[in-house]
Amino acid sequence: MFLIGNKSDLEEERKISKEKAENFKNDYELDLFMETSAKTGMNAQELFIEAAKILFNDYSKYKLVRSKREGGEVLKSENAKKVQKKGCCK
Repeated sequence: MFLIGNKSDLEEERKISKEKAENFKNDYELDLFMETSAKTGMNAQELFIEAAKILFNDYSKYKLVRSKREGGEVLKSENAKKVQKKGCCK
């Protein structure tokens, strides 16, 4: 789960401090906190890149655990990051 603070370009109208948001993220064990601005585009692209990295790592871990449970071949850690395409889209 991600916590996104928007309108970071309006610092003078801030209702919640960055520190309080960081503490909330840590208290609830959220995966990511980032401040953005739709107006200026600040961190807009970076947000999606970081979210994709987190989701990919979680998916890789899930696939590894699933493979172990099903008695399949366990991927070595250096190969765990590679995504294998299956089915119609090889």
